[in-house]
Amino acid sequence: MKKIWVSMGALSFLFLMTSGRISAFPSLETAKKNARILVGPNILVSRDGDVPHVELMAAANPKKVKHLLGTAITFTRPDGSTACKTYASKDGGYTWADSSFPEQVEFGGGDPQVAFGLNGTAYFCALTDVRDDAGKTRAGLLFYRSEDGGTSWGKMTDLGYSYDHEQIVVDHSFGQYAGRIYIGTLYGYPEYQVGVFRSDDDGKSFVGPVKCASGQGKIGINVCNMLILSDGSLFVPYGDFPFRPEESKKTDRINYWFVTSQDGGVTFALPKSIGYQQHAKYDEMIKARKAGSFIRTGFAMFAADGSTSAFKDRIYAAWDDVRFGRQRILFSYSKDRGETWTEAKALCPQVPEWASQFQPMVFVNNEGTLGVMWYDTRASKLDDQFHLYFTASTDGGETFLAPVRVSSAPSFPAGDTNLVPGSLFISSGKESIKLSGISAHSRWGNGGDYMGLTADVNGVFHPFWADSRAKGYEIWTSQVIVQVEEEKSKDEETVPEEEKSKQRGPLKMVQAPLNSQIELVYDPIKYDAKMGVATIPIRLKNISQEPLFGPLSVRVKALVDEEQKKYSGEGWENIPEIINAANDLKGPGAVFDYSGALRDFESLEPGAITEAVGWKLKFLNPKFSDLFLEVEVTGFIQKK
Repeated sequence: MKKIWVSMGALSFLFLMTSGRISAFPSLETAKKNARILVGPNILVSRDGDVPHVELMAAANPKKVKHLLGTAITFTRPDGSTACKTYASKDGGYTWADSSFPEQVEFGGGDPQVAFGLNGTAYFCALTDVRDDAGKTRAGLLFYRSEDGGTSWGKMTDLGYSYDHEQIVVDHSFGQYAGRIYIGTLYGYPEYQVGVFRSDDDGKSFVGPVKCASGQGKIGINVCNMLILSDGSLFVPYGDFPFRPEESKKTDRINYWFVTSQDGGVTFALPKSIGYQQHAKYDEMIKARKAGSFIRTGFAMFAADGSTSAFKDRIYAAWDDVRFGRQRILFSYSKDRGETWTEAKALCPQVPEWASQFQPMVFVNNEGTLGVMWYDTRASKLDDQFHLYFTASTDGGETFLAPVRVSSAPSFPAGDTNLVPGSLFISSGKESIKLSGISAHSRWGNGGDYMGLTADVNGVFHPFWADSRAKGYEIWTSQVIVQVEEEKSKDEETVPEEEKSKQRGPLKMVQAPLNSQIELVYDPIKYDAKMGVATIPIRLKNISQEPLFGPLSVRVKALVDEEQKKYSGEGWENIPEIINAANDLKGPGAVFDYSGALRDFESLEPGAITEAVGWKLKFLNPKFSDLFLEVEVTGFIQKK
């Protein structure tokens, strides 16, 4: 798809800020001793083919706690090129339904965004190729609405063409512009302008764009994710960068600015400085790219506290930066709506010197807890893999909890699927026909220009990330709970534990078969025909109305369907053997261990699903892979 790549294409490895001198890796203490981070099972979202999924975004419905919406660029067009899709969940992120858009399928697209309105209307916008009156292909900005949480979508609204990197935000405040939708976007090459569309009718129509910032034809600019403050003020951050090749090769820093609107995006104040981000020098970036590095420097990410906590309207920023050597996530915040910013700090300095951190995203839940996630290579000196990490602050960004690993398996960006040049561009001219192609690894080696992070109305965080634990980038999610224990009153502290137990009534855990309470669900099956080995990722889903407790396990009772055998006669010789049982048995009696499949959660709640455990079966005859398993599931239930 033809876009204003400008230096952002080459400067997709750049970006960010902050004012003041920066101390090298200051230690961040634990935010509160009575707070901890709990990570739930990793859930596969995308099940629409073995193709890359990059540049993700996510949103949570303010009216329905279990309704989530995500989006991504996917290599799912019939010719293998890129189109944007959405993914909707109505059970808190355990299962997802994907949606395609006719314009995206026909013309391709990029830069997807999703959001929810005040009353639960779902919004999706993205760029797609359109033809102008002269027949020239341009990047059109199309907007869609959904009245059912993203399961189905209405007709598109065409906002025009020649836009890039649009960002959407909805006013969920109690101000006079509550419900107003804003879409910020880059346009106007070579002047480089940032403008904002607005809608007051739930996305049925838009006004704009209203110009709010300009590079004056001297420097490039691009919009970052916009924020709404408690009184409805619109906060629009953007970065500037040299866009002429000879100048971009000389710089190693990006300056950041913001403008605000107090009247709902009709007029904007003059720009104010935020600070800067230092990126690698041009020659170093090119050298790293040629060596196959997937690590990029991305956009600054911002979040605002819209809760009623003591940190209301505090603005947070996180970005990746190389001023201390290897790429690190730096962090800063503003107490005064952007007028001044704290000295930047390394968010997680306790990593090996050779490790890199990149792709941050920040979000504040409705309890005022700040969540930050990022990719981290600390598990590999070879820099060939990364994990997703998360930390949180419960005191307004003053201190942070110890970071935890969210991803249950490492991502390998240089997988076969990511290396396929699946997005080809063909242009015809009088003298020749040009063909060019890009792969997910070459253009979106870090998974895209942004990842998704949101929180539902219960305060649970939902990271939505590009994960390449298989051959290519898939979409994965999880639930992350920042648990803050309430301070105990003196009366509570004096009540003996035995007495409290009597008041509650005696409860005990009883081991029991869970076959009627559990449903087996599975992720895509993989088969190695050469080895004759099938890997079946099986998850356990609680279909009862009561929580189930671990440790959970699955025991194989039979590998032959005796009833079917009666009709098949002789020749039942291709019975597979189990090759990864926890107790090393290869047939009946083999046990699959699910003790770690709840991650940090103590129970499997009704409707919840565990982490997948791969059941590996080896077939005597690799050309025949039919199988049968009879199993029983055991775990613990709570009884009085």
